Amino acid sequence: GNFRASEFAADLFKVATRSGDTSRDYSDPVEFYNRTYLTEGLQDLIGGAVHRLRGDPNASPVVNLQTTFGGGKTHSMLALWHLAAGRQITDFPQGVQDLLNAHRYRDIPAGINRVAIVGNHFAASGEDRGDIHVNTVWGELAWQLGGTDGYELVRQADETSTAPGEALHELLEYFAPAVILIDEWVAYARQLVGREGLAGGTCETQFTFAQSLTEAVKATPGVLL
Repeated sequence: GNFRASEFAADLFKVATRSGDTSRDYSDPVEFYNRTYLTEGLQDLIGGAVHRLRGDPNASPVVNLQTTFGGGKTHSMLALWHLAAGRQITDFPQGVQDLLNAHRYRDIPAGINRVAIVGNHFAASGEDRGDIHVNTVWGELAWQLGGTDGYELVRQADETSTAPGEALHELLEYFAPAVILIDEWVAYARQLVGREGLAGGTCETQFTFAQSLTEAVKATPGVLL
């Protein structure tokens, strides 16, 4: 049919929030996998994710995607986003079904919570989420995981723009299983460099939170970052 180069620009924010002009090839889980070639790397990523979500303690809790620009990082995150959408295994193409069956996809608990934070779509001054003004990345994480109830667990840390401590462990334990996707974090943190008084905190606080988050995810079965 008609070719539009824009259709090959994956946008995690638009898919996760269902906003903007997003092709069904990206927004619909079945169409996405119909149009996606399962490279060896993508098969490894999906297989590991299934193991982690079904509680396998030997599966990697944190995956750091490293490719060149245009190398497929966002596409890979979309694969995980749609994997956790709760679709029946029989909805997917045969090749995907075979891959998922090999890793016991059917053993994943129902109701996986999904978080997608895209740094260049999250303001350093925070965002309004209904009656709540979310200030920080960890506030946004909590809100996406559990709405108002999730946010209350980290409210103090969010309002003071300081990285959460034990509350982060409590949050993940309560809302597991979950897939947490963070894209363009550097683009967000760059806004905080050398600036005081922003709602998002300091750039250094992002490093503190990143370490706390990876440790909390590692300690919480069924959560993949």
